[in-house]
Amino acid sequence: MADFSTIDGTTVQVPEGGTLDITGDDETYADWTADIADEDILTFTPGKDDGSATFNPGFEAKKEGTTDVEMKNSTSGDEVHFTVEVTPAT
Repeated sequence: MADFSTIDGTTVQVPEGGTLDITGDDETYADWTADIADEDILTFTPGKDDGSATFNPGFEAKKEGTTDVEMKNSTSGDEVHFTVEVTPAT
């Protein structure tokens, strides 16, 4: 997990096959989009509310490598930029 308030400008390590859940936005979590430099390394899942539970936006680590990520919130105008390093699965 990583928080919107602290992830900007950082590098986050995620094991191959693992996930990265982005927390810290209880109001507009479904309004975040992501631009991933290399989508072969990492894929994005938007936040949502399915009526019974809410889900934060997140990422799935597909293969080893490093990629830059830019997330934008269409409602608040907030942006965060960070790097994800996908490490070997353990």
